[in-house]
Parts: sequence; structure tokens; C-alpha cells
Amino acid sequence: MVRGRLYGLIAKEFAQMLRDPVVLFLIFWLTTVEVVMCTMALGFDVKDLKLGVIDHDRSAASRALVRELTSADTFVLHDEFTSMRQAESQLQRGAVDAVVEVPPDFGARIAAGRRASLGVVVDGSNANVASRARAYIVEMTASFTREQLMGSMAMRAGVQPVVRVWYNPDLTNTRFMALGMLAQAGFMLAVILPAAGMVREKQNGTLEQIRVTPIRAHELFIGKVTPPIVICLGSLFPTLLVLRLLGVPMNGSLTTLIGLDLLFLLSAVSIGVFVATITTTLQQAMLTSFFGLFPLLFLSGSIAPIESMPAWLQLATEISPLRHFIESVSGLFLKGAGIGELWPHAIALAAISAPMFLTSWLLFRRQW
Repeated sequence: MVRGRLYGLIAKEFAQMLRDPVVLFLIFWLTTVEVVMCTMALGFDVKDLKLGVIDHDRSAASRALVRELTSADTFVLHDEFTSMRQAESQLQRGAVDAVVEVPPDFGARIAAGRRASLGVVVDGSNANVASRARAYIVEMTASFTREQLMGSMAMRAGVQPVVRVWYNPDLTNTRFMALGMLAQAGFMLAVILPAAGMVREKQNGTLEQIRVTPIRAHELFIGKVTPPIVICLGSLFPTLLVLRLLGVPMNGSLTTLIGLDLLFLLSAVSIGVFVATITTTLQQAMLTSFFGLFPLLFLSGSIAPIESMPAWLQLATEISPLRHFIESVSGLFLKGAGIGELWPHAIALAAISAPMFLTSWLLFRRQW
């Protein structure tokens, strides 16, 4: 009997959503057209990039170069490594944005007036950050040559960085923006669909009719949140097709993507339920939804880089599920990262989603 009521509620919600042409258009628009439009239109600048250094030389010249690279607000020395293998794990986790490798004979070649090369690896999963990082390193090594070694033979020799960009070698900005729009589209749908569906029941008076039936509060809650989650998970696949057409490679596991997306959608749906419990009309629900969506969007790192935000605002981004999901899909698609590298973001998504989902259930049960 209980299972039959629950199945009936879920089937009813699916039927209502799929019969509504506005909802179907919204799903299509957000997961396809808007992904393409916003991907092509947005861009940003960066600062406070996290720099890793591998100094095989340990000379006065190599230390002066590191000081030059970190003298402004462009780079912050994040860590020093002993090998590229050690630095690679930090690059894959997104802990550093660029790594500079100084060869063992760097100081000697500079002193002898011979050309010296630097190894530079840039994380290209965020093309805008990577292009800026590469340009800054080239500019600062030139400044190092002019200012630190003025008048010496090294001035004629110069320093020639050899830059390699990993994960996105042609620095195509559309890849990162497309992945950001994948997350934003799913988040907006998962907030709006349950909020609109529940408020519509209030406006039509059907919620009062349901209250006099044998349906329990938890059955109605499950019936309301299950279809939006399933529909948003399903909308992931047309977006994946759009990403493929935009040239975004899928280097990670689809199973990992679906699991992370499910954690992410739970937090979004819980916001939608919360909005429905505090509003009584569709207009109120839509306005309230966007009131919460935009701050989370700005804190996600997809509109403006987190590295350029004030320190207190960077800390606030940790509570944005959008930030963790965007960083997860960026690592999964472009770097081929698996759950071994993405587990901190998975835990963060679970830590954000669980209390939000519990709070939305408690508010829903109280109103019921």
C-alpha cells in the first residue's frame, strides 16, 4: 500500500512536469542553448596564482628568479618540490596553478653568459588562468634578466622559459566555461523545478486535498524531490553531447561524474524545497530562487576566478556546492582525475548537501 502510494506520487510529478511545455523548454534551453551562449561570451582575469618551484640549482641566481616571480601579487609561492613527479600530484589535485623547474646548471650558465632554460608546467584545465600564468612567467623572466643581471654577460644570453601546458594545451577558454555552464544549468533546474512544483500545489489548493488523504509527509516529500533529481540527472546527457560538439574531452569516468552530480543535485533540490516552504506564489518562489542562485554563482569561480577575490570571500566559496562541482568536473573532464583526486570535493558536497537536505525535510514536515 505504502509503495503504491509512493509510486503514484512520483508518477504524478513526472506527468505534471513532462506535460508542461514551459518546463520542457526551460530544461532544453538551460542544458543546450544557454551552455553554448554563455561559454562563448564569458572571460576573466586572475591574480594570486599558486606557484610550485623545483629548484635543482639552489644558487643565488635561482633564488633571485623565484623572488622575482613572487614579488608582485601575480604569484604566491605555494610549495617547493624535489621532482616533477611530486609536483604532478599537486597539479592534478588543483593545489598549484603552475610549476617552474630550474635546471642544475642555471646559475653557472647565467654567470658564463650562456642561454639558460627554465621548465614551466601550467595547469591548462582553466584556460584563462593558464594563459595568464604563461604570459606572466615569460614577462617576469624577461624582467629578471633586465633588472637582476643588468650589464653582465647574462644580459646577452637571457633566460628562455620552456613552457608546457598540461590538460588543455591549446588554452581553449571554451572548455572551462562549458564545464561551468554544465554545473550552473543543473543547479538552476534542480532549484527551480521542486520550488515551482510545490508552490503550484499550494496555489491550486491541491496540497490541502492531499493532506486529507492517507499519504504521509515523507511519501509526499520523496514524491516531490525524486522527479527533479531524475530529470536533472537525465539532462546531463544532452549537455554532454553539447560539450562534445564544443570540443571538451571526457577523460574521466562517467560513473564518477554521475555520482558527484547526484551529491550536487541533492544540495540544489534542498534549496528548492526550502524556497517552497517559505513562499506561497510562483512569483515569490522564482524571485527567492534567484536571490539565492546568484550569490552561489558568483562564489563558484566560473564567473570570476576565486584567486582574485578577497581572502574572506575566498573562504566563503567553500560553502558553495557550485564551486566544488565545477572543480570536480574540470578535473574529471580535462585532467582525467578520478575519485582518488576528487574525494575532497565529494566530501565537501556531501557535507553541504546532508544538512541542507535534512533542514528542507524538517521544514517540509513542519508545514505538513
